[in-house]
Amino acid sequence: MKKIAVIALLAFALFASQEAFYEDDITPKEAFEMQKKGAVIIDVRSAAEYLYAGHPKGAVNIPIFEFNYSPKNIDIRIKASKMEQRGKKADLHKLYDITPIENGKFLEDVKKLYSKLKPKEIVVICRSGARSEYAANILAKNGFKNVYNVEDGYIFGWKRDNLPSVTE
Repeated sequence: MKKIAVIALLAFALFASQEAFYEDDITPKEAFEMQKKGAVIIDVRSAAEYLYAGHPKGAVNIPIFEFNYSPKNIDIRIKASKMEQRGKKADLHKLYDITPIENGKFLEDVKKLYSKLKPKEIVVICRSGARSEYAANILAKNGFKNVYNVEDGYIFGWKRDNLPSVTE
C-alpha cells in the first residue's frame, strides 16, 4: 500500500502543475451533500482498493489506472520473510515492481454512466486526491460539465469525516 501511495504522489507531482479544467475541489462533506441531491460519485481507484479498502456508499468504480505487480527475485522475498520471523520490519514495498497502466476504457465507461444516470454533477474521488484530480481534468477536457474533485480523497477525507462507506 505504501508503494501505491508513492505512485499516487508521483502521479500528483506530474499532474499538479497542469491547469485545472474541472469545476472545483470540494470537501468530502460537500461531495456527500451533492450525492444526496443526485450527483454521481465516481471512485477512480483500482478495483482492489475499491473492494478491500472500502468506498463511499453508492460510488461507481471506474478506475483511471490499474496496476501491474511483478514480484522481484524470490531471494529478496525470502529475506523479507526471515526478517519478519526474527521480529524485524522488512520494507515490503521493495518486493514488487509496480507499473501503473491507464484505463483505456475510462472515458467510454464514464460516457455510458452519464447516458444512463444523467447526473447534474460528477464527483470524482480516489485515495488522496491526486488520481481523481487527473481524472476530473480528463472528463472536463472531454466536454463534461460540473465535474468536481474530492480533496483529500477517500482514505484521508471521506473516512476521516466518518461519511457512509461500504467495506468488505
